[in-house]
Amino acid sequence: MTVQSPGPVAPTAPPSPSPEPATLTVACAVIAGRVVRQFVRNRMMLIVTVAFPLLQLFMLLAAFNVLVRDTQDVDYVQRLAPLIVLTTAFSSILTTAIALWSDIRSGVFNRLRAMPLDMRAYVFGRIGGDFVRIMGVAVLVTLIAHTVGFRFSRGPLAVLGFFGIVALFGMMCSALAVAVALVAQHPGIIVRYVQMPTLVLTLMSSGYVPLEAFPHWIRPAVSANPVSLASDALASLAREGALTVPVLGTAAWALGITAVCTVVATRRFATLVKRG
Repeated sequence: MTVQSPGPVAPTAPPSPSPEPATLTVACAVIAGRVVRQFVRNRMMLIVTVAFPLLQLFMLLAAFNVLVRDTQDVDYVQRLAPLIVLTTAFSSILTTAIALWSDIRSGVFNRLRAMPLDMRAYVFGRIGGDFVRIMGVAVLVTLIAHTVGFRFSRGPLAVLGFFGIVALFGMMCSALAVAVALVAQHPGIIVRYVQMPTLVLTLMSSGYVPLEAFPHWIRPAVSANPVSLASDALASLAREGALTVPVLGTAAWALGITAVCTVVATRRFATLVKRG
């Protein structure tokens, strides 16, 4: 009885290497670029964050410039333009929160989870893209306001301080948007709890009219309003005025709200990642 020797064994192909995980910095840059591209291509976001604030600027100047100048002895564009710059960041909370909520619920988030990607990059990239957008729009609106009389007269450091306050305010708005999007169960809730408070804070600020024009009983609330503090800080950095109280007040509001939103968003995001 003969024993057949086994034939040659075909070599097994080595397992294909798994893709290298993207570094956190690269992944953040990719996602931030996606956020900026979405903004540029989204007509509604452009209208809400750029066109509407500029329309406010031109209409309010046409309607109240002479009145405010004659009754309050104030160059209205120097007061109004800083508020309009802040409005571009404030109005982005709603659009950013809804866009982030849609990403999480539409499957984009789950596709990212299946990739060799540090999921922190999604949040950091989203905030980074929002920051680039907010600062870009702020520079654009400031340049356009310059054509109707807005001026800087305190030197280059004050200009840097001006956009530093915008950056602080924008950071606060981005943190608010992320926290609201992660907590909300429905986009209608986002609209309800973002649109009305931001509108009230804007209208009840010293950006549209000086603090002295408000009734005495409401002035403490108006002066403590974060929009009032930030608007006063920008107006003072552009021309002249007290800086200590509005700058420190703006920093306190921005850092405090950002810290609270970061805690809320971190816990909620960790839950979403684990739950899948």
